[in-house]
This record gives sequence, structure tokens and C-alpha cells, in this order.
Amino acid sequence: MTPDRFRILCVDGGGIRGLISALVIAEIERRLEAKRGARARMADYFHLFAGTSTGGLIALALTRPDPAPGDQLAAFYTEDGPRIFRRGLGRKLRTGWGTIGPKYDGGPLREAVLSRLGEGTLAEATRDLLVTSYDMTARAPFFFKHWKALKEAAWDFPVVDAALSTAAAPTYFPCHEPELLQGHALVDGGVFAANPVIAAIAEALGRNSDQPPRPALEEMLVVSIGTGEFSTGFTPSQVRGWGDLGWIAGGGEEPPILSAMLGGSADGTDYWAHMLLNHEPGEARPSAETVGRGDRYYRFQVELDGAIERDDASPETLTKRLPEAAARLIEERSAEIDQLVDRLTPIE
Repeated sequence: MTPDRFRILCVDGGGIRGLISALVIAEIERRLEAKRGARARMADYFHLFAGTSTGGLIALALTRPDPAPGDQLAAFYTEDGPRIFRRGLGRKLRTGWGTIGPKYDGGPLREAVLSRLGEGTLAEATRDLLVTSYDMTARAPFFFKHWKALKEAAWDFPVVDAALSTAAAPTYFPCHEPELLQGHALVDGGVFAANPVIAAIAEALGRNSDQPPRPALEEMLVVSIGTGEFSTGFTPSQVRGWGDLGWIAGGGEEPPILSAMLGGSADGTDYWAHMLLNHEPGEARPSAETVGRGDRYYRFQVELDGAIERDDASPETLTKRLPEAAARLIEERSAEIDQLVDRLTPIE
């Protein structure tokens, strides 16, 4: 097999369900430490970190100088989550329970980001970093990039700007307007890249002067971590009659338009990444069970036992349902996690 000259770690969006990703990352670090007998951090083993929404927060955290270990990363959800996703009766009334304004004001999210990630900038990241957002003013994807921050002061955004932009999920949080990008309304990158793996692969293929430059597909190792999935299906008779209100409140645990957009984007991207990195020309099309099973692309995703809304920060969700989902994923894919750990070597 061609050596893994360039390694990418990607994390999906998913709100509070990012706890699953944090716990999986903590387990990978634990196994790396057990194998090597020394402290292991993900930034020691991957060249590029990419994330959307809650995954963007994780990517930012993993690339900060002296990053917290994965088990402390989980505290962002278990400790800060209930404050981030809390709203009083006054806000419910002002926003019509989220129908005429964002459900949350974003203040607690800002406080949590500053507490966990500090007041630094993208240029301080210890590895290459790609965080997605969408510019509603320019109507175009917008990426926060570490390598651009190193070269141009105008791109050296504060970490808090990248975090609040990528996490500004429509209907949940207000848009964010970075000071370095005044006049532009940035929202959650999940509107086009809930799973940012294709964006990360494309950026890697386009590398020029950055080291290591221009890796080929066969020289990549890509690890993609999901935040759990649960699909609520709808019959043709249900969908056929939906107007604006139906697509927003047509049933299920979250707006159908949002779940279709985010879930469909993530699943499609997963398949494309597999075809680019794992599929050999002439082979039969992969079955759903084999997508993301290596050797160049690993996708770690778990089916939830029921719907968990992105803002469900209840004690049961944080102490039982999400940890149990993460444990199930780790158990089901334990052999592949071991293969991955055996394959990873520290970056010089």
C-alpha cells in the first residue's frame, strides 16, 4: 500500500450530538497512548483538520496550541451544552418559540468558545485547518483556512469568529458578522457541507507550496467522524401537500427541510469520498454496509436508537443516550479503530 503521506480528520455537524464525535476521538487518543506509552493528541497524527458546525468547533479545539485531550473536549457538551441550549420564557415569547426569530441568542455559545478555545487567531493553529460556513450576503460558501491566515492578515480571523460562524445553524442561532468581514452574514456551513470531507479532499489536492504538497488520492488517509443519524421518513401523501409551513414543521423531531438538507448532504458526501478513495475502477458498486470501511477512507457513524434534536441538552441525552451511542459505535468498529491506530505514526 502507498504510504499515508497526507492524513485528514473530518467531523460532521450535528449540534449537541458532537458529544459522540468527542468521545470517539477520546477513545482513539486513549488507544494511541496505550500503544506508544506517551501522551497522544490528534494534532500529532493528522495534517489537516476539517469541521462543520459542531465539528468545526472540534477541529478548532484539536488544533489549538496545547490542545485539551479528547475527554476534556467532551466537557464542551456535557458542561456547556445545557447553558448554550437554554432559553427562558421571555425569549420563547419574543421569537414565537423559534418561528419568528432564532431559538437562542448565541451569548452562552460565545462564552463557552472563549472559555474553551481562548482569544487566539487561526494563524496559531498547530495544523492545517478548514472550517466551513456559508455567506448569506455573497450567497457563496466561505471557508476559514489556517494556511491563508498565515499568509494574509485579512484572513487571520479570531478563533471565536470561525466558531460562531460555523455554528450559526439557521433557526437555532443568529448569523455571525466577523469584524474582518463586515457586512457579511455567515451561517452554519452545514447548509452545503454537513459532512466536510469532500471539501477537505479538494483542498488537499490543490495544495501548492504548503508541506507536504499536492498529495495524490492514493497517498491520503481520511478519517470522517459522524454525530449519529436517525431518519424519519415521510410518505408521498405527506410531502405532496407541504408548503412553507409544512417543510418547516411537517413532522418529525426537527424541520423536515433541515433534516433532509443536512442528512442528504452528509450521506451523499460519504458515498463520494468512498468512491474517490476506496473504490477500484471496474469493481461493483459498494453496498451501503461497505461504504467508509477503508483502506483510504474510514467513516465512523452510528445509527441512533431514536431521534435526538441538535439542541437536546437534557441530562438523559448527555449522560445516557449520546454516551451509549458512542460506546456502541466504538464497540462495533473496534477492530477498525485498532487498525487505524496501528497505521498512524507521529508527524515529523
